[in-house]
Amino acid sequence: PGILHADLDAFYAAVAVLEDPSLAGKPVAVGSGVVLSCTYEARAFGVRGGMRMVDARARCPQLIEVDGTFGAYTEYSRTVFGIFESYTPKVEGISIDEAFLDVSGSEHLFGSPYDIAVDIRRRVRADTGLAVSVGASTRKFLSKIASQVAKPDGLIVVQPGLEKEFLHPLDVSYLWGVGPVTEGKLARL
Repeated sequence: PGILHADLDAFYAAVAVLEDPSLAGKPVAVGSGVVLSCTYEARAFGVRGGMRMVDARARCPQLIEVDGTFGAYTEYSRTVFGIFESYTPKVEGISIDEAFLDVSGSEHLFGSPYDIAVDIRRRVRADTGLAVSVGASTRKFLSKIASQVAKPDGLIVVQPGLEKEFLHPLDVSYLWGVGPVTEGKLARL
């Protein structure tokens, strides 16, 4: 399982809290008009990324809104991607807060994909204060699903031959690209 998918947990909200520790433990949403990211405290009220801020405030009146434009996000992302690149040159960024890493050629230097993922998670936490969830498998698509299942702040390795056992119990919403509309259509089928 030499493909890792690393996804920083609640990235924008986590950075906002690191930059302003008084926000720790509070329901925080980052964005302007639309929620880019929110803390797990806000998620407990049903607030989600992609939601209109007005709807988020309706679900959580005590929601603290934070502007999502400050440059700290880029700096944190650069630090994290630097950690990724210290394990493999094969890093494919999907966004500012997630990437695929092909570590199949790095095992002789750093150990198994599991060992590499453990070390990446440790270093990201130590160097930035951020949590990163990691999924590992033989395919990108499956690694991405595994990292989502691992959230928050977890690690899942899907061993070759055990893909069906991992996937079958999962809700269809874990499939990359399946949003609420498609999920509803698939549920009706």
